[in-house]
Amino acid sequence: DQRRVLYTAPSLPGTYTVTVQAQPDGICVDHHRTNFDISDAHRAPCLKTFTIRVSRAPVDPVEVAEPINPAGPIATSLTDASGVAYTVFKPVEGGMFTGEGITVSAAKGAVPDRELVGVSAAASSVQAPEAVPGARMTIARGLYDINGIQANGDAPVQGFRFDDPITACLPMPTEFRANISDVVLVERKSDGSYGILSTKLRQTGGELSVCGSVSALPATVGVAKLGVVVAPPDPEPTATVDGPDTGATAPNASMLVVALILGITLFAVVLGASLARAGPRERRDSQG
Repeated sequence: DQRRVLYTAPSLPGTYTVTVQAQPDGICVDHHRTNFDISDAHRAPCLKTFTIRVSRAPVDPVEVAEPINPAGPIATSLTDASGVAYTVFKPVEGGMFTGEGITVSAAKGAVPDRELVGVSAAASSVQAPEAVPGARMTIARGLYDINGIQANGDAPVQGFRFDDPITACLPMPTEFRANISDVVLVERKSDGSYGILSTKLRQTGGELSVCGSVSALPATVGVAKLGVVVAPPDPEPTATVDGPDTGATAPNASMLVVALILGITLFAVVLGASLARAGPRERRDSQG
């Protein structure tokens, strides 16, 4: 079609000027003119100039493969030999476990294709230190263990890695609410040290939670505040002496000072008056 021109812009960013020439079967008319003179002079090829600005290089769309569940029926929960219940996390549906004081969730695609894992979480028996030496953080009391179990429920998983991190959320400790920008979720490592996880705060209803990304199971997590939190020192005890209860009220220190000043002033006045009376008597005795 001689009335249409297809132009492909360069891949590099920049400003480009393009001149288009068309040769229609009829007459090329300039729509900016009001008087149209149909003559051979206006039968010349139509020319038009365009300015095209390319802001960035084109990006080819990336095709993301859909996750795949294992074949066959899939249970929604599993129970280990100790009677602990686990929620099954799947590649397509992900999963959500809700426990006492902790929630663990996985989005679609977090679990590797054709694999399943049971997830459970509970308060840990490991005691969190009040402060981590060298790490300048204070960990709230109460760590949580996040454990996984194999799809057949026979054995716990060790080193199970997710394609995308799952999310663990713990309540915001009351003692850390004064400066929530310094609050993070941490993970206890095998050597007893603590690493900071990618953290975000989540408001659900009236509850504020601290959430972090966990990449593998099992994991032990807790809430920490960056910087060392030092408790204020206890006030020094003051020794007091209990006397007999007479029913009277003891004067305070300011009253004692005023009384002392008045006493000194009165003594000076009396002494001055006595000296003044003694002066004339001594002169009379000397004259007699």
